[in-house]
Amino acid sequence: MSTLRYVRRRLGSSSVFKMLLIFVIFCMLQMCVPAPPRIVSDPVVQQLQLEQLIATKPDVKNRRPGQFYQNVIVHFDLKGAPPKISYFLQLLDLVAKSGATGILLEWEDMFPYEGRLEAVRSTDAYTREEVRTILQKAKSLNLDIIPLVQTFGHLEWILKLEPFRKYRDQDAFPQVLCLGDAEGVGLIKDAISQVVAAHAEFGIPYFHIGCDEAFAFGNCAASRAWMSSTQSSREELALSHMREIALHVMVKSKDTVVLAWNDMLKSFPTPLIKKLQLGKIIEPVVWDYSEDIRTQNEMTWDALAENFRTVWASSAYKGANFPSAQYIDIRHYEANNRNWIDHKMTYESRFDSWRGIIITGWQRYDHMAALCETLPMGTPSLVLQIQTALGVDTKEQQSVTRRKAASLLNCSDFRVADLSLISNKCSFPGWQAYMDFQQLSRSTIEYVDTELVNNHQILGWLSPYSRQHDMAQAWYLQQIEPVLGGFRQQLQNSANMLRKSMDSLFFSNTIDEIIYLSVGKKLAQIDSMITDLNKLKAVRVWPRRHFQIKDHVTDL
Repeated sequence: MSTLRYVRRRLGSSSVFKMLLIFVIFCMLQMCVPAPPRIVSDPVVQQLQLEQLIATKPDVKNRRPGQFYQNVIVHFDLKGAPPKISYFLQLLDLVAKSGATGILLEWEDMFPYEGRLEAVRSTDAYTREEVRTILQKAKSLNLDIIPLVQTFGHLEWILKLEPFRKYRDQDAFPQVLCLGDAEGVGLIKDAISQVVAAHAEFGIPYFHIGCDEAFAFGNCAASRAWMSSTQSSREELALSHMREIALHVMVKSKDTVVLAWNDMLKSFPTPLIKKLQLGKIIEPVVWDYSEDIRTQNEMTWDALAENFRTVWASSAYKGANFPSAQYIDIRHYEANNRNWIDHKMTYESRFDSWRGIIITGWQRYDHMAALCETLPMGTPSLVLQIQTALGVDTKEQQSVTRRKAASLLNCSDFRVADLSLISNKCSFPGWQAYMDFQQLSRSTIEYVDTELVNNHQILGWLSPYSRQHDMAQAWYLQQIEPVLGGFRQQLQNSANMLRKSMDSLFFSNTIDEIIYLSVGKKLAQIDSMITDLNKLKAVRVWPRRHFQIKDHVTDL
């Protein structure tokens, strides 16, 4: 502004023209000022803010005080196969009826961001009114509502786009934010602020800032500049960023406790975590989705307990078996949740409080991955894992929790056996889609697969050898043709069935992806075989042996 005053004194202030000229010169001068190279707040200012916020940190009341899990939270991952509103509300009813105390909402690109962030919205993103409907419903069911916004890694939903490419830590990898970039971190803070504003009237007891699986960081120019100017390590850069984000949440929502995934925290030096006082502002959520909780042991818990006096556990009800899993294996998730009980009993004495458990339901392993088990497949497991968490207090056996889950799902029984249906008769939101996909569609695909590897005519005269070298016997081809036609019709019927049963649950884009990844792949294979069969049928002259054999077998 001193520049502006100087120009005004030189030119006078009598004419509109002069004032316009002043404005233009001022704007040009401003554009020449470089943006600050780093965002981590002044340490002294941040420390004062930290101490003030710690002094006024809210005393969050547990929903089930004195119980084994004082809070039982169900996670909804909206970065893949997001439910239509009507289906979402039905699921919330079931979650509340099953006894959960809250939900963790990972909005990702389904939130109706505004301003610069409007560009990251999914084409199916919920409207402001729909978000409000979801939150009102959860509030009316007495469910705690915990928003989750990724703030470190898993930022593909923003960084994949050209306008935000410059904020990547490494250009080739859109997962991780350049932590030293002022604008980039400001964008993440804006996302937090918008989500806080939408949630505020419904209460925000906790806010989850993500911070998991940031595989590489500290590589961008702005981050290197910060580390050089402060004589700090990559680890201090990351922890300072986490502290900066946590403080932003606490300023925006004063009655909120900040949560973060633990996997990055456990990789950082405990003295550094203590120096930055993260243990006073963040509650770590320790996730392990294996059947035997293999990533946690005495050493990891001891290290965590040095700085954090309150922790959470995190198990899974779906989406954590393997990245391309489509059909639910409930046995895997039941083992995971049951072993978390034993694990908590072994290690909980190291902490002042074990806040509860977050039962996650992933839709994709990350934003770029294909869909894994969708909500209709995961609903039986969701209800069962809630019963498993609640049943510890009364020492319920596995058979009892299964019976309770069956009752809540309106099922005649609850069987846990490989990929079979839990029951032949149920009535829960998404039941028809669950039955059509988990059993009928899967059975059709398995039948076709079995026939393709056992049909003698196909093995002999429509094999990759025949198709790549145009060598086949037309007599057999005419027998194969109706067989392939029959396979195609069965698969197409299956696709139509899925589209019908999922129409009220999902957006059309999601249904297209589900079909593409299941029946669609097999349909494409059969169509390719039919195309090659028609080409082979037209051949009337064949080469004499021996002819040139192709060097590589094409994937047919």
